[in-house]
Amino acid sequence: MSHQLNLKTKAFGVIILTFIVLSFLVTIGATNNIDNLISNYFLHIGGNFTIDISMIIISSIGDLFSMLIIGIILTIIRRTRKIGLIFLISIVILSISIMYIKPLIGRSSPLEQYIPQYHMPEKYIIENDSMMPIAWDLSFPSNHVARNTAFIIIIGYWFSFFKNNTWIGKLLWLFPMMIGVSRLYLLQHYFFDIIGGALYGVIISIILCKVLKLNEPFITNKFKK
Repeated sequence: MSHQLNLKTKAFGVIILTFIVLSFLVTIGATNNIDNLISNYFLHIGGNFTIDISMIIISSIGDLFSMLIIGIILTIIRRTRKIGLIFLISIVILSISIMYIKPLIGRSSPLEQYIPQYHMPEKYIIENDSMMPIAWDLSFPSNHVARNTAFIIIIGYWFSFFKNNTWIGKLLWLFPMMIGVSRLYLLQHYFFDIIGGALYGVIISIILCKVLKLNEPFITNKFKK
């Protein structure tokens, strides 16, 4: 993330507009052909033991519980406390807002179910994209991808300001990309659900980074005499 990032820049406006347009296209079913084509591709390449295990592990790393643990750890560490707080806030905002966006879009989750080619651990289930029943069977936008994209935006934003190092932030983008691929492989989302989740995660995280002033150090003694 560039330290020149501004809420009023044209790029940020384009991201918002793209998310709105994509949401409309998904609502009217304009993306169905491409989504089904990509979904069928992942349906037919499944069954490799090594890839199956890898995709499940990657998807699990991006689960809500895992990301909450990461956020809490970052909050405990003084140097990264502000990152942790902003990330935890982003998780709450994304989870609640997406829970209401999904019924508005009305995009049903893929009908095909992922069937592992080996015996899964007892009681293990692939995490649902939403914790609330009203959005259980709906898939746009992807909460998993939105949450993990927000995490990378916040981390990258912090690196660009305090470490003057943008290449690490760019490299970290591999993480949400891998999460997105894993969700497609496990037949939890369609392709444009992933794109929509990434766009929405960018929007929310950028707003939080600017409003909560991530570029300013976290002052712990501001109330001390």
